[in-house]
Amino acid sequence: MASPDIDTVLEWRGRTVRDRAGEKIGRFEEIYLDADTDLPEWGGVRTGMFGGGEVLIPLDVTAPSGDDLQVPFDKELVEGAPSLDPEAELSAADQAALHEHYASRASASECGDTGEGDDAMTRSEEEVAIGKRARPTERVRLKKYVVTEHVTKTVPVQREEIRVERVPVDEEETDSPESAA
Repeated sequence: MASPDIDTVLEWRGRTVRDRAGEKIGRFEEIYLDADTDLPEWGGVRTGMFGGGEVLIPLDVTAPSGDDLQVPFDKELVEGAPSLDPEAELSAADQAALHEHYASRASASECGDTGEGDDAMTRSEEEVAIGKRARPTERVRLKKYVVTEHVTKTVPVQREEIRVERVPVDEEETDSPESAA
């Protein structure tokens, strides 16, 4: 089964994740993309009473079931997935460990054989971690566009002008001997 597209997985955030029998595993919160294809590959599910733990589920086998999401695994299998640092990027080794965990254990549990004796028991503890962390809420792309605007603007220009100014002559100046010459 192919991984769902990013828009579908974004709509899944906040939904309850249930195992194959319908038992609640936790709340779907985080999305982990494949580094090569940028498609959603793993989903982070908050588990525990206060959502303090996180396990990853493969999104290619996760399907909507009403208002919830359902995985074809038992709750114990999902909760027993390798624990990874939610702040760190998934390495190739982390992804390989997750693939191996879900592939080998899922086929054994489908046959009813978990590889454990009848007297085996899984013991688990819950830890509460209180803190703050940033998480992406959307993907954005930066695109550059060239926009041409036609603008009319008044620009001040200075220039020099020469003007002839006429001044009336006084009568005394016209009667002087110098003016007669």
